[in-house]
Amino acid sequence: AVGNDALLLGLGALPDSGQIHHEYWRLLTAGFLHYDLTHVALNILLLLLVGPVVERHAGTTWLLLIFLSGSVASCAGMLVKHLFLPSPGVSLGASGGLFALLGAGLVLVFRLPSQSRLVRLRLIVVLVVGLTYSILPGISMIGHIAGLVVGATIALVIPLNPTIADAQALSSR
Repeated sequence: AVGNDALLLGLGALPDSGQIHHEYWRLLTAGFLHYDLTHVALNILLLLLVGPVVERHAGTTWLLLIFLSGSVASCAGMLVKHLFLPSPGVSLGASGGLFALLGAGLVLVFRLPSQSRLVRLRLIVVLVVGLTYSILPGISMIGHIAGLVVGATIALVIPLNPTIADAQALSSR
């Protein structure tokens, strides 16, 4: 289905017409589809840069919860946008969930004062590059922002154990 909107729509992508005809499952499935190999590669890179930070500080369960919540919120944001501004094509991809992990990672490393400046700087650079990339045609800024906000919000309620996080930070330096 690479690059084929009709086939991707059949697999669960969101139609950019904004009409999902009560097929709300598309809010979940669209986050697991990718348009082409470049799309997959960029999302893998983002996951490799951000995922370990979130998993280290919040654990696997929180990582999965943040990713799925961010992905669904991202798809919902894109759907609302397309209800008001319909266009041809489809929306899909994991970047909304990955931006949720980025938002969570930023909040987590700034909640713990002992965190390495290098980790903080890396996440800030990823944020700036990601948001800059989001202004390109065919990229969903609203999907990225929705994921970012959801991830950051969830990270604010994650209980932290500073002694464990401090020990992990020291061992990773």
